[in-house]
Amino acid sequence: MTPELAALVAGASTDHPRKLRSGLRKLASPLPPAERIAFYEQACRALAEVSTEGSAEVATWAFTQARKTGKEEGASDVERLHGVLLELVPAGVVAPTVLRDHAGALSAHFPPGEAHARFRAVVCAGFAAGLIPYARVFPDLRRLAAAAGLAKDDEDRFLATRLLRDGLLPGAPPTIWAAAAPALAAVAARDGGLLDLLVAAEPDPPADETRHRWLEILADAGAGARLPPEWFATTGRRCPAATLLRLADQGEQHLFPRTGEPPSGTDPAAVPPTPAPWYDAPDAELRATLRADLESGDLSRLDRGLSWLADKGSPFLRRNPGFLSGLSIGDPVDTLLAELRTGIPEEIGIRAVLPAYSSGWRSGTRSILQHRAYVTVRDDGEAVASDGRGGAWKLPLGSCPADLMPWYDGTSWYVSRQRPGGRWQTFLVEGPAGDVLTLEPGSRTARPEAPGTGRVTFPGATERNTVRLRDGVITVTAPDGAEILTTAFTPRQAEVPPPAAWDARDAVDPAGSAWLRSLDREEVRRLMAPVLPRSGVRSIRRGGFVEELVPRITAPELAHAVAERLERAVRCLFTEHRLLTGEGAAPRPPLFPLLETAPDLPTRHLRPMVTLRLVCEHLLEAAADGPEPPEPVLLRTFDRIDATETIGEGAEDVIGLALSWLWPWTPHREWTLDALRARANTPLGDGSGRWRVLWFDRPFGGPDHSHLQLWRTPDGALMTVSDRSLWRDLFVAVEFSPDGRFRPARLPDRAPPVATVPQSRFSPDFLRRLERLRAENGPPPADAGTARELAERAGITTANAVGILYGDEHGSVRSALKLPPDEPGLPTDVVELLDATRHERETSGTLEWRHLSVGGRRSGHLGRFRERLMPDDPADLWTSGPDIARAADWWRAQRERHGE
Repeated sequence: MTPELAALVAGASTDHPRKLRSGLRKLASPLPPAERIAFYEQACRALAEVSTEGSAEVATWAFTQARKTGKEEGASDVERLHGVLLELVPAGVVAPTVLRDHAGALSAHFPPGEAHARFRAVVCAGFAAGLIPYARVFPDLRRLAAAAGLAKDDEDRFLATRLLRDGLLPGAPPTIWAAAAPALAAVAARDGGLLDLLVAAEPDPPADETRHRWLEILADAGAGARLPPEWFATTGRRCPAATLLRLADQGEQHLFPRTGEPPSGTDPAAVPPTPAPWYDAPDAELRATLRADLESGDLSRLDRGLSWLADKGSPFLRRNPGFLSGLSIGDPVDTLLAELRTGIPEEIGIRAVLPAYSSGWRSGTRSILQHRAYVTVRDDGEAVASDGRGGAWKLPLGSCPADLMPWYDGTSWYVSRQRPGGRWQTFLVEGPAGDVLTLEPGSRTARPEAPGTGRVTFPGATERNTVRLRDGVITVTAPDGAEILTTAFTPRQAEVPPPAAWDARDAVDPAGSAWLRSLDREEVRRLMAPVLPRSGVRSIRRGGFVEELVPRITAPELAHAVAERLERAVRCLFTEHRLLTGEGAAPRPPLFPLLETAPDLPTRHLRPMVTLRLVCEHLLEAAADGPEPPEPVLLRTFDRIDATETIGEGAEDVIGLALSWLWPWTPHREWTLDALRARANTPLGDGSGRWRVLWFDRPFGGPDHSHLQLWRTPDGALMTVSDRSLWRDLFVAVEFSPDGRFRPARLPDRAPPVATVPQSRFSPDFLRRLERLRAENGPPPADAGTARELAERAGITTANAVGILYGDEHGSVRSALKLPPDEPGLPTDVVELLDATRHERETSGTLEWRHLSVGGRRSGHLGRFRERLMPDDPADLWTSGPDIARAADWWRAQRERHGE
């Protein structure tokens, strides 16, 4: 060492690094390149021994200058440099750029395996000295390993193991933690000793980002199974919520000891298990459940039982004949009256959810828990606790996982979850948001404390009712023990509070509640009447109907709740009638004139019958309203009602339905007879000739037909009843003329109708006669000769002729051809005729298909064709057969009209 260099090194502990660099540069500049390289390396060694921060910085600079000089002069002795690096890397005075350049030089001068081994030796020399040579050691060694044919993951695991064994992780930079994370988790998960080293490797200093990374790696390695509860309250305190839950899951057995039995069905904090579908029970149990529902006096349970029997209960009823006859099914009107007079949850701002439909809870991250006086509601990103006396506390939840339910104990915030088997986990919230948590040994199994039973007095009522939770269902019971209503409950949603919190809620509409308390049976019947033609909640909520139905209630949610219960009661009436009539049992006496039927023409199809009758009533009243005007006058606009879309098609097809009903092989014969009887119980089915149906085109951008319009016309009255049919871009109108005389129909700003369908000769007496003939004689004769004659005379394919004569309501015989041998099917000669004429379907044009059927649906022509096949005297079907001549002549005329 020259005296000048020795002097600089001697002052390194006190001189500024800039002064040292200037002095070194001055001494090195006159030297030749080789000597300059040696000078800088010598200076680096000497300064590294001084062991001050400034001297280490200058030492690193000096070695970097040596490498720059070598590059500039083209001096490249990789072997010598490798030895120097093995010497200086442990001193921590080699810059990352130098090391990365060396990795490249090794790759260029040695085979891949040797280059990898040499560079790994340099890195490990630093590890052995207690330091990490540079931050990008992982990707650089991984690249060399891949070139040598080694697995990248194996290289990462080697480095991770060295970092753990050499104790280098606590002071490692964030880049090393990020690069090493997967490998650290992998090696620690396989080796308990390495896992212990990972647990002890808490970053120092504990910056949040690096500490959170360390905690995540612990979770990835499964460390929770080994960590004691005390660790979570000390070293593991203030852990990100998602990471803490993973650690807690791993150590659940020892971290969360069981505290007695699993939560009972009366604990408001316990998430009720998902029960097996009640209708999957054995018949004996199902009979008991259905009896309890249908006789309960609870409207929601009555609706559940009846709806299931109507939709899915046919096999059960076949296995249990007479089941309905032995029940005292609750009267929907009385049941609804009792519920409204006692009180409903919506009066105090609780949206009841039917137990049968609780799968439809509103989506989102919501929960509700009660701890003594504090009720805490989680609504997505925020939790709000209230004490019922005006106090409120809020907690932002940040990234708090969805399965955690927050609650407040008056001092601290907690979040809890219930694990499978009932094991309860509770975590203390630390920090300003609910996504940083601590598992405290003293509170790890704490749970909100609230009773499963409460009391409530609904607004305007004098009696206190019991609110009781059992197995996910809250039941409100009147003082006399009658169950008034039920609602689904789970702490995982916030629509319904726990039982003990009901009485603290305020009335949303005191005047509306007082009106509900005053209702009587007659008033409830009056309220139900406008709901008869409407089906479903969507229909109830449409077009301001609710406001007109219950104007005494001003709170919208309460008004809608009352209207929905009225619709439910009506649905129960219809469903009960349908079930009892189908079982041959005596139905309930009609509660409304609209529901009355002829004694010998009972029908299960009450709703379409009600719709048709209402339309006819409006038309009869309008036709009697003053003198006939010279031009149509709009009298009134109605909101759309249900089942009107079938009016037009029914007018065209009623005789066709009757003909298809006669054959034993057509499906849905009971449904067809019910539809015929429903039509016969309305003025549109009286055969008087005073009614007709009009089809109007609805051009794009034309008048709005989303509402029903009632017109006074020169002939009588007209009502538009549907904005379109099921498949045509048309709308339907029904017209009534008291004397049965009609002029060409015109409505202002509308084109003339595209089709006019006169009233069918179908009537109640016609249907009675047809039913009697069918009962006495069986089905009419059916043979291939009749089908062949119709095909020849009408000029249609044989297949169409068979469908028109012997098909179902759509003119199809497909189902008849698939019947098992033991059921009556198409006559053999008809089947053989279809097989023999199959080629006709290949060569015939599209005309008859376009007129007879569109997209597989009835077009109207099918019904008119069949009406002409029906003899004037239905008895002739059993003697001379269908009126082939009349039907064929009519069809040929239709073809001529279309120019074909």
